[in-house]
Amino acid sequence: MTRSMTLPLWGVLIVTATLFGSSFLFIKISLADIPPFTLAAGRAALAAIAVILFLYLSGGRLPRPGKIWVPMTVLGLLTAVLPYVAIAFGQLHIDSSLGGILFATIPVFSVLIAPLVLKEEQLTPSRITGVLTGFAGVILAIGPDALSGLGTQLLGAGGTILAALSYASGTIFARTLGGTSPIVLAAGQLFVAALVLIPVSLLVDTPWTLSPAPGPLASLVLVALLNTAIPVLLMFWLVRNAGASNTSLLAFFMPVASVLLGVLVMGESLGWFVVLGFGFIISGAGLVTGTFRLHRRAVPRRS
Repeated sequence: MTRSMTLPLWGVLIVTATLFGSSFLFIKISLADIPPFTLAAGRAALAAIAVILFLYLSGGRLPRPGKIWVPMTVLGLLTAVLPYVAIAFGQLHIDSSLGGILFATIPVFSVLIAPLVLKEEQLTPSRITGVLTGFAGVILAIGPDALSGLGTQLLGAGGTILAALSYASGTIFARTLGGTSPIVLAAGQLFVAALVLIPVSLLVDTPWTLSPAPGPLASLVLVALLNTAIPVLLMFWLVRNAGASNTSLLAFFMPVASVLLGVLVMGESLGWFVVLGFGFIISGAGLVTGTFRLHRRAVPRRS
């Protein structure tokens, strides 16, 4: 049963979506001086420290070494390592606003993957229509010019869509780990991501040779704390207090924040293809999450 949304819950949901959505802006700023692997590693490490500290202060603990870390590692790879790196590489080639729009395809991918893993999930006509609508929106948002050749725009968009696919897979996988606290899962996945990404950063980017300006460096800290650690904790609070279905509404508000900040702060322009694609993606997400529904015509009974 879907819980009713009160005004305070709506407030927390919009704040959480804004924090998530603004990550694309700060990632774009950070990439001016910080390469993608180092950006992803710094984001994971700082966010892990913050969430693990919160976990311990609230009386929780990370699991001891054992079998639980096998699924935790898979979760970390799917929801942190791959998305953080793919988003960072994507932002090298596309606007932050387009990145936020394409990342809103998470519900579209989720509805395709969920029936393969969860018995209770089924492909309904509304969800199938939502998937087709969402992918049509992706094509429109990327634009016909990018699709005509393998340009940098298509490369950046592909990276962002890969991030959405990976994150969708990870969140579905997390639903199979029902016996573990959500906050423990969040802390564990970030811990795993930091352990994986820091060595890669050291090998690939040699970060000790970098001299980032204060702006990009501050943006990295904001991405880790303001756009990762805090909204992750708020999201789990929403799941507990508003329910999973209502929390899925984050997918609608995240790209709005990304688009507005990209236009207002970065001076990005939105062509009509992007705006139309945005509308298709949001409509598709609404159909697959059940927020919008296809109504069947009632068949009159014969007397």
